[in-house]
Amino acid sequence: MEEFSGTTAQLDFGRSTSLGSNPAIQIRSNATTTPGLRYKNLGKSGLRVSNVGLGTWPIFSPGVSEEQAEAILRLAVDSGINLFDLSEAHSGTRAEIELGKIIQKAGWKRTSFVITTKIYWSTKSEERGLSRKHIIESVQASLQRLQLPYIDVILVHKADSMCPMEEIVRAMNYVISQGWSMYWGTARWSPVEIMEAYTNCRQFNCVTPIVEQSEYHMFCREKAELYLPEMYNKIGVGFMAWGPLSMCLGDAQNGEKLWIPKGSLKSKSQSYSWIEDEVNKEVSARPIDQTAL
Repeated sequence: MEEFSGTTAQLDFGRSTSLGSNPAIQIRSNATTTPGLRYKNLGKSGLRVSNVGLGTWPIFSPGVSEEQAEAILRLAVDSGINLFDLSEAHSGTRAEIELGKIIQKAGWKRTSFVITTKIYWSTKSEERGLSRKHIIESVQASLQRLQLPYIDVILVHKADSMCPMEEIVRAMNYVISQGWSMYWGTARWSPVEIMEAYTNCRQFNCVTPIVEQSEYHMFCREKAELYLPEMYNKIGVGFMAWGPLSMCLGDAQNGEKLWIPKGSLKSKSQSYSWIEDEVNKEVSARPIDQTAL
């Protein structure tokens, strides 16, 4: 189910947005008028979101000032985007703190936007995992940073093989029953893990997940195109894509595209094991050049 918005906002996906050392956000005066965004139900729930969401990883990066981040968010809202995706892994706690400040400053109605945030990942080993303790503490901390009464969708960022699935689904059900979140979903889970969570939810009368957030671009299509449609038809789990432009992140000064591999996204101050695992796998698969020895 989908519908068009009535917005006539001007969108420009060219080089009109300046980040980093450039002073401000510039909108081209000759931007074309778009017919509007589509709005769809997230999974088989009643929650309607724009088919284009705003990820906050690049917006709240060190190279973007607070004024620029606020300008981007205001432009997104004015253009009809109502979904903001956060993660404690990407920009740390800064993204939630800064987004909370912008929301309070702008005075947006809580009913007008949808917040999704992720739990599990942390740079501190003692704060990782999906125990009931960590789930509840992470959700409460996110609410304090966002200065919001609830989060719309909490995404469990990768399954925890060291924690029973029953504990995970019962903890998420408790979070929803307390009113801290309206829905929950998964991110980077396999179809088997999603089905296991769904089965446990049905067995213990818990709220089922409504969405899976997964990587999707021209080099990563199998899961999104083959397996997730089947999950949607069987158990109503929707699909939220991340990284559709991850293989082409920007333009060079001469207009050429900059192709940036996943491994270059690693940060010296933060370590994300899903990136490290992929890089190590690629390195181990490469043949050894005997002439270089």
